[in-house]
Amino acid sequence: MRKPLSALLLVLCLLVPAACDNSEERAEKYYQSGLSYIAKGDVDRALVEFRNVFKLNGKHREARRLYASIERERGDAPAAFSQYLRLVEQYPDDEDALKALAEIAIERSEFDTGLRYATIARDLKPDNAEYQALVAAAEYGQATENNDVTKQLAAIDTVRKLRELFPKNLILHQVIIDDRIRAQDYPAALAELDLALQIAPQNRALYAHKLSILAAQGDDEGVETNLNEMIKRFPDAPEIADSLVRWYVSKKQIDKAEVFLRGRIEGGTEADIFNLVRFLSQQRGAEAVLAELDRAIASGQGTTALRSARAGFLFDTGQKDKAIADMKAILESSPSSEETRRTKVALARMLSMTGNPVGAQAYVDEVLAEDSGETEALKLKAAWLIEDDEVGDAIAVLRRALDNDPRDAQIMTLMAQGYDRDGNRDLTREMLSRAVEASGRAPAESLRYAQFLVSDGKLLPAEGILIDALRLSPGEPILLRALGELYLRLKDWPRATAVAQEMETSDNEELKRAAAGIRAAVLSGQKQTDDAVGYLQGLVDSGDNSIGTKIAILRTHIDNGQIDRALAYADNLMKEDAENPEIRFVDASVRVLAGQAGKAEETFRDLVKEDPSRLAVWLSLVSVVGSDEARRGETAQLIEKALAANPQSGELKWAKAGLLEATGDIDGAIAIYEDLYKENSGNPVVANNLASLLSNFRADKDSLDRAEIIARRLRGSGFAPYQDTYGWIAHLRGNNEDALAELEPAAAGLPKDPSVQYHLAEVYLALDRKSDALRQFELALDLVDAATGDEPKFAASMRENIRALSSEGVTIGN
Repeated sequence: MRKPLSALLLVLCLLVPAACDNSEERAEKYYQSGLSYIAKGDVDRALVEFRNVFKLNGKHREARRLYASIERERGDAPAAFSQYLRLVEQYPDDEDALKALAEIAIERSEFDTGLRYATIARDLKPDNAEYQALVAAAEYGQATENNDVTKQLAAIDTVRKLRELFPKNLILHQVIIDDRIRAQDYPAALAELDLALQIAPQNRALYAHKLSILAAQGDDEGVETNLNEMIKRFPDAPEIADSLVRWYVSKKQIDKAEVFLRGRIEGGTEADIFNLVRFLSQQRGAEAVLAELDRAIASGQGTTALRSARAGFLFDTGQKDKAIADMKAILESSPSSEETRRTKVALARMLSMTGNPVGAQAYVDEVLAEDSGETEALKLKAAWLIEDDEVGDAIAVLRRALDNDPRDAQIMTLMAQGYDRDGNRDLTREMLSRAVEASGRAPAESLRYAQFLVSDGKLLPAEGILIDALRLSPGEPILLRALGELYLRLKDWPRATAVAQEMETSDNEELKRAAAGIRAAVLSGQKQTDDAVGYLQGLVDSGDNSIGTKIAILRTHIDNGQIDRALAYADNLMKEDAENPEIRFVDASVRVLAGQAGKAEETFRDLVKEDPSRLAVWLSLVSVVGSDEARRGETAQLIEKALAANPQSGELKWAKAGLLEATGDIDGAIAIYEDLYKENSGNPVVANNLASLLSNFRADKDSLDRAEIIARRLRGSGFAPYQDTYGWIAHLRGNNEDALAELEPAAAGLPKDPSVQYHLAEVYLALDRKSDALRQFELALDLVDAATGDEPKFAASMRENIRALSSEGVTIGN
């Protein structure tokens, strides 16, 4: 037997090197093919060829490096990071890869990771200026994020010393600029910016910093001058022109903004005409818009596009049927072209908004069949895919769109929505951040990013985003309101008061009312309840008779536990205007809190009898009646009556689903949530409830797969009900480590919910943490035994698990 074996080994020894040589040769051919595609500008095919290289030779260093650099240039930082990481794992001393890993991490504010790779690179070459700068930048970022003033001062001191040694290093300049802005030392920040711009004269981020500083200094002329200079320097960046228009409008220089926009029409593009039309719509009214469009159409400027814009304006003003008919007429009378493709996309949006998704899809498919890279069509298709939870396909579509238009903030926002739906918060944050930059710190994009940061608990970075946006859009209502509410969360009463003062100078009445709410919240937060009520009552006495201010007074009493005073105030309101339905509703709502549910119910019933369309009253009535389990049948009848009067109410459907679930009709509840999900798949609460029911009450694979897809957006939310849903689904799919990371904080956040405690116990058991499982099962069972009503089905399973663990000799703590 030995001889054949030796022969076989000999053959293998001869063949393996040949096979290796052959695979390496084939890998090299793919690599060279990839290079040729790059030379032709076909990046997608090049990446395919490089992936073929990795299948044959996973250690092809240059292919991996090039693949990573391409992904980074395309804006896919996570993909680039992954490739550079693989490179470092294979070649630990690859300095380019280490440097890239540090830079990407620092750019994404992942300072711990950035510091790790920057330190490794610096240790390889201690005298390298770039590596020293990266270490210093990461240390500064860490200190700033942690609000560690001592370490921040030490880091900036190191940066300054390095800057003296390496005056051409941009990273060092950027850190100093950030430090001086935070210190509000604007002259020093500007001086540093000018030095940085000498190094990188085309760096748009530096110009954005400069604008922010000039605005903070109140240098209006400087802001205007720099925006105009930026428009000339970066003609391919329309967001800069948008910023200038917003700046003029914020300064009430409406005529100047119009002159600027009209000046861009001569020799400009259709987009310039559309920008003027949008401006006129917002500032001059419908007649001015139609007059401008009719003039342009009569002059023969891009007739198809302008007729389409006219129809779009009619649609926006409520003339939907006429607008759609006009769009169809344009298409019938125009030959196929780039303009008609855009018209089809615009028509598709109209059809989608008016309940004809099939027709909308048909037009988008037609456009993409003619031009697979049409950006607006790709955006619309991607939005539909996200709504249908086909996130992977949506992201692929959006990457194609971003390749065509790499500075389109809408594409980045859609990608953020897709990543958020998939539960990838890191990529969501990155795309929202890029959208802010690409939009020129526009209000909508800035607010969206700030809200995301707040949801992540990053309140100080959110403040910076809002302030930067407000410097370029002074007085913007949505930004001021968000900043005021942020300061309330931070309990920064002086700054919250300052924001309220600015809001009070606005012409926007709604913003003024919001300012009153912020002022009252500041006083309440300082435990000055009487002052808060006095302030609000002063508004009422001075002529502000809005119900909102009166409700704010009631809320102030209620928030401070002063139910008797709230009730007394409500009584006074009733004496003043007992027939006012709003006052009667408010009075009844306070009586519910005061324990006078019977009297409140009478008022609610009278109000819905007088006006069955009053949704808020129906919901309050359902809540009062539904709080008594013995009246569930009556509650069901009330919901049906309310739905008959308000058939489109999602809140009432939601209430019905909750009642069905409570009475054991799980299939009925799931059916309602499925309908709600179809209406708005972006609602996280509906998604959570549907996924929870599917995972807890359906045992088939299809239901669990669907629950997992729906629940992905809940991953890493930090919100206990969402953590429970996602964690339980992860457990059911065998991902117990992921489940544990979600369910432990969920159980801590919902300590009285037996189902959450039971879910955690099952995960402990699956991980063979038997002592922890026994403790958790007993805790959950104690909660079940203490509760009233029917015992949940999982109680029997818990008892069986407790008996089995105890019989094994498991005790709590062993």
